[in-house]
Amino acid sequence: MSTHTPGPWFADPHGKVWRRPLHELYEYGGGTAGDKPLATVERGWYGEGLVGYPMEANARLIAAAPELLEALKVLVEAAEFSPLLCGFDALDRAHAAIAKAEEVKP
Repeated sequence: MSTHTPGPWFADPHGKVWRRPLHELYEYGGGTAGDKPLATVERGWYGEGLVGYPMEANARLIAAAPELLEALKVLVEAAEFSPLLCGFDALDRAHAAIAKAEEVKP
């Protein structure tokens, strides 16, 4: 099982994901010494209309990853007792998503 930087994570409007709340990062008018973003989402381009990727929304999704993983684990644990309530396909997909996040072969 792989480990990751513990959450919570925080996204800023510029596509960066941080391990500290934004008000802590910028409370003195600049980044906290030595702090680097956990991830940076690039604008990029796609399609014929050349519309940029939704950078801020993608950063928010990445920032939510630790909480999403933990919530999914809780749901899977509950569903293991009664897989018929959520369906076997949903349970299989949840196991696969957890394995992907933790780099474990499903």
